[in-house]
Parts: sequence; structure tokens; C-alpha cells
Amino acid sequence: MPVTREVWEKESALPRSPSYDQMLEFFGIPPYSMDVLDTNISKKRRYWHNKTNGGNEIGRKKAIEVESLIQRVSEALKRGAQGEVGGGAEAEIPVALFETLEELWRLLSEYMFADEYDEALRTAREAVSRWHNADAAGALGWVVATGYNNDQFVHPALLAEGLNAAQLAIRDQPGEIRNWESIASLLMGQGRVQDAVAAIDHAEQATGGRASGNLYLVRAKAMVAMKRPDDAMTSAIRAVSRSGGVAAIRAQTTDILVDWAATLLPIRSQGQLTQYTEMIDVAAWCSHGVPEAEDHVRDYRMWATNAGKRVFVGSARMRSFLAVLTGFISLPIHNYARSQPAWQVFNEGLNKETTDAFFVVAAPAYVQKIHHVRLPVSFQSD
Repeated sequence: MPVTREVWEKESALPRSPSYDQMLEFFGIPPYSMDVLDTNISKKRRYWHNKTNGGNEIGRKKAIEVESLIQRVSEALKRGAQGEVGGGAEAEIPVALFETLEELWRLLSEYMFADEYDEALRTAREAVSRWHNADAAGALGWVVATGYNNDQFVHPALLAEGLNAAQLAIRDQPGEIRNWESIASLLMGQGRVQDAVAAIDHAEQATGGRASGNLYLVRAKAMVAMKRPDDAMTSAIRAVSRSGGVAAIRAQTTDILVDWAATLLPIRSQGQLTQYTEMIDVAAWCSHGVPEAEDHVRDYRMWATNAGKRVFVGSARMRSFLAVLTGFISLPIHNYARSQPAWQVFNEGLNKETTDAFFVVAAPAYVQKIHHVRLPVSFQSD
């Protein structure tokens, strides 16, 4: 059975000058609390972005209008941005009859816009049965792939049906990006990660270097599954660049990289620090201009900036004594010799008696948050 969408996920329009409460309701608050605002914004972005690559110009335009509305509302809520906020688009399902490819795509686009997944699937299957051509097969592949990408429950048999249809379509239409996007997504849905990567590489060749941001987004996910960090970062950058900086792509690539970087914590070596810092730097670049993505990466970015800084771990009394004894000449040398990188101080101090140095490093709220630890409010040194 398909996932039952909540009303706020499917909401696609707001009045010209919505109230603050209306903007929050657009992202499901209430019934959800404010602490999940970022999650709901990201979820809604992804849901509507997955409807922007259909075969009908009107459908694509409407989905893009909703994407734009999501961006305006998120900026107004999280950054206090001024200006026109409302807009969007509404579903306009035509008569459920089609004789041409254009009519088929218009009907499918409106069904998917309204989240009428079963009706879209039925119509696409009817087109395949009636026409037996690449156009109809490509449409069926798109419907199944879009459902999968939007977290519909897609039975393995339906995944296979959609993949077979998209592969049939690509044989006759190798330059059609949409079919490659369907193939890559459905291969990932089947757990065939290496085959998905091969399909994306093939798409790059078959389309003369026009593989889309959506394809490179899938490739970034595949690189994470294959534990190839450098390729994941490269794919994320290409996903954003090929999409022209679409907010939904920026948000998803940020999430992919931040979630992976979080698994490297606590940092245990200089090499891990380098990898963590590079990944967070790329994630920060991906997040630019997308409020919830910028906020997601911020705490991790602060640690990337500070984790390599050296922190004094020796005796403060001994440091003062030597400083006075040598006329402060030894102070810089002693400070360096008796210091460690912040990541090392934090890592060595976990689950041990709290020291001055550990408290200096771990006291900031953002450090505790990303490491999932809690320290006492205050610390009394000897």
C-alpha cells in the first residue's frame, strides 16, 4: 500500500501574504513541534523536487513553483526574509483520457502532483499495454521511480517492473535523461549499488556529458554506500553544479555529507580530522542559501574549525613558575610542548575524570551536541 501523506506534505499553495502560523502549518507545525522544523522543510523539499522531472512542461513548471514557494517560506521563517512569500500551484486533474503522449504526460503529472500514485500507475500501465513503445515505457519507469524516491512502499516486483520499463525506453531513447534517472534510482532501490553507478557513468557518455544533478545525487548516495568519501564529495559538488544550485539538491547533498561526517566522531587521528574537515567544508558549500541545510552543517563546521587547534594540557602552576623563572622566554615553547589538538583532548577525556583542558574543549554546547554527550553546567578546578 502507498504511504499515506500528511496534509502538510501535500500542501502546495499559500495565500499572497500568509501569516506566521500559516507558514508554520505549511511545514506541519502543528501537529509537530518546532524542533522538527528543519526536518520537515527538508522532507517537503525532497518530496516536491522529485516531481520536477516529468515529461509534461506544465507539470514541471508547477512542481518548480512549489519548490520556489518552499524556499521563500523557509527563508521567511528561519532568516526573517522580507518580500512576497505566498504562491505555489494547485492540482488540476484533466479528464482521465489520453490519446497522445502529451495528454498522457499531462495526466500523469497531475496525478503525481496530487499524490494520486495508484491512478498514475494504472494510467502508465494502460499506456504501455496500448502503445508498446519507448514513450509509454519511459512514463511507467518515471512513475515507479518517483514513487520510490518519495518513500512510497514499492514492492520488489513493482521495482523490477519500473526498471524493466525504463531500460526498454533507454534502448530507443539513449539521450533521455529522465529514463537514466529512473534506472539509477530503481537500481539503488534494488540494492544494486555498483550497477547504479555504472548506469550513471553510461548516462554521462550517452548524453554527451549532460548527466543531471539528480543522477549525481544518486551517485553521491552510492559512493556513501561504497565507503568512498572522495568520490562522494566530488559527486555532491557535481550534483549541485549540474542542477544549477537547486535548493532541494543542495539540502540533500548537505545531509548526505554531514551524516557521514558525523560517523567519524569522535575524531581519533590526524587523518580522520583531515577527512572530517574536507567533508564538512564541501557540505557547507553545498548548503549555501538553503536555511535548514546551513543550520544542519553549522555545529559540525564549528568543530571542523576548532578541532585542530592546540589546547594546553599541562600544569598551570608549572607554566607560571617557568614563565617567571625564565622571564617568559620559555612560555611559547612550554605552551606548545604541553598542548594537544582539541580533538585529541576531547577524545582522551571521554569517560574519564574531567580535567581543565577537557572542559575548555567540551564545554561549548555545539561540541556536546554533535558528540551526543552532556557535561555539568559548571566545573570546579583544583
